[in-house]
Amino acid sequence: MTALNFAITDEGIFLATDTLVSRDGRPSMFTAKVLALPHLHALITGSGSMVLFQRWSLAVLSEILAVHMHLLDIDTPKRLRKIWAEMSDGERGDGSAYIYHLCYDPDVDHFGGYVYRSSNDFESEPLGHGIYREPALDFEPASHREFLTEDFPGELVRACRRLRFAQDRLDLDKRQHIGGQVIAYMMQRNEAEGQSMSTLTTAQTAYVFEDFGSTYVECNDRTFDD
Repeated sequence: MTALNFAITDEGIFLATDTLVSRDGRPSMFTAKVLALPHLHALITGSGSMVLFQRWSLAVLSEILAVHMHLLDIDTPKRLRKIWAEMSDGERGDGSAYIYHLCYDPDVDHFGGYVYRSSNDFESEPLGHGIYREPALDFEPASHREFLTEDFPGELVRACRRLRFAQDRLDLDKRQHIGGQVIAYMMQRNEAEGQSMSTLTTAQTAYVFEDFGSTYVECNDRTFDD
């Protein structure tokens, strides 16, 4: 589904993801793969199943009452299991699916997050500071690499491109299609005089893949074919 790269640091959360959505092994459309929740100081994203991410985003926006991401975390595993059980095999896609909650806790002045993996029955797993990449062999943060906020979004864009090049070398039936644009998100502290600590989230188109035009034509042709 996604080239997803993000860093959780003491300075904030820095994230980059592509926009291409594939169906049945072919490019289908372009879309945003991150849901910003400024009232909860949070970002939600995912990989492995676009349908799971979209249905979970809709549930968070329309069904769930929470004033803090810690409260949302309590019900998330149960609700994700229910959504997953109602999805078809085609909607689930191949392999595991993951949902990420990335957030800031103003009570303790800390950036962190959670990951919920279908391979672990969507149990809540805390995320510490570090750099995370997908597709990847594991989910351990690359904490041995220093993340320079001054370079944002450069390093994350380069990571998305490296993932694209690696996937292009695979056979079509094993490839995760990555493309469209790279959208970069940044969430940092925002302190205004006379107000409590909050967050400022920005988003920008940081890169456009070279084959965006031809991929758009393929998606457009497929729309008419369907």
